Amino acid sequence: MRQSRKGALYLLLAVALIAGYILNLEQSRMEGQEDFPAVDWIREKEQADVGAIEQALLVREQEEAQALKQELLESEPEEEKPMDKQSLRRRLGAAVIVGDSVAEGFLDYQFLEADSVIAEKGLRADSAGEEIQKALDLMPAQLFLAIGLNDLEYCRGDSELFTEHYRERIKEIREQFPELPIYINGILPILPEAVEEKAELGYVDKFNEALKKMCEELGLTFIDSKDLLEGREEWYQKDAIHLKAQFYPLWLNRMEETAGL
Repeated sequence: MRQSRKGALYLLLAVALIAGYILNLEQSRMEGQEDFPAVDWIREKEQADVGAIEQALLVREQEEAQALKQELLESEPEEEKPMDKQSLRRRLGAAVIVGDSVAEGFLDYQFLEADSVIAEKGLRADSAGEEIQKALDLMPAQLFLAIGLNDLEYCRGDSELFTEHYRERIKEIREQFPELPIYINGILPILPEAVEEKAELGYVDKFNEALKKMCEELGLTFIDSKDLLEGREEWYQKDAIHLKAQFYPLWLNRMEETAGL
């Protein structure tokens, strides 16, 4: 019986010691005086994990916002410039186009007025002086030249002769208007069936390369519009050379963009 009481006393003493230890531990924690490396390490990892999660969430929110912004931009249609005749005439402003029968399409289809286009069927680089002078008399702000179709056959494939005539015309312009912006249109593509009838019409690429080189040497701007006709054989007239009305607003738009009008 005495030993039983003694065991109980020891048990109560042990419980008291444990309770006191726990109480002291909690008090130390609250006072910030504990020194438990393992506990500190766990807490640091917890804090690091929270920071990483917060950073990941922030990055994700930014990515989602950027994706939404890009989606909205892609869903919004680009503002298209009006292609009606009045708008085309207004946008061309005081510029003048000089060209051959292909350029006549601007007048034939009534896209432009006679004071904006000086065109003549059969016009060549060697014979274009008079037509160019008519354009200069209009005091243009910009001058667009679209010459070369008839030179393919006349020069019999001699691109150097072609550009020699062209240089003479440029010289004449510069003598009167040294600072006038001049834009050189490349010769437009010709369909194979037309080349089969006249082999000289197959020199388009060769002549255009010569024109590009001339423009680089003279500091002029070359306008390449052949891409506008890729896969558009239906836009050609029966002769496989001249073009229907659908092409002209696009061609004029290309000139306008190149000149920054």
